[in-house]
Amino acid sequence: MNAAQRFIKKHNTMTIATVGKGTAAAAAAAVFYAPIKENTTLIFVSNENSEHIVNSNEIPECAATIQEDGLEWNEIKGLQIKGTIALAKEKYWNYYFEKYPYIKTDKRLSKALEKVKLYEFKIKWARLIDNSKGFGNRKEYNF
Repeated sequence: MNAAQRFIKKHNTMTIATVGKGTAAAAAAAVFYAPIKENTTLIFVSNENSEHIVNSNEIPECAATIQEDGLEWNEIKGLQIKGTIALAKEKYWNYYFEKYPYIKTDKRLSKALEKVKLYEFKIKWARLIDNSKGFGNRKEYNF
């Protein structure tokens, strides 16, 4: 497992950026994810009518970031990823519920599941930035 895959495993939120052909040309959304396939694919839930999903249906290629909070430049550590979004197979719901078991027991959240579908972000490329190792320290990975 490379450093990017370890970073993915350690976190749970990514911000997805998509672009579409319509009037709302670009969209971004933060979503909880669960890693599968040795941390090379991230599954997440979203409403099929949300801008980022509508865009991904038109143009599946997208980008995302996963980062840690910090207030100093030398604390910046994050992952930039590129890949594609597609509807996930039903069997992957088990992985999502394994990561977020409280969703099934919380009445409000379990009700919200009726309005969403499960998607997968298949990672093709990643860049891990870690300024704690020096300003601009980065390493790239192809998946």
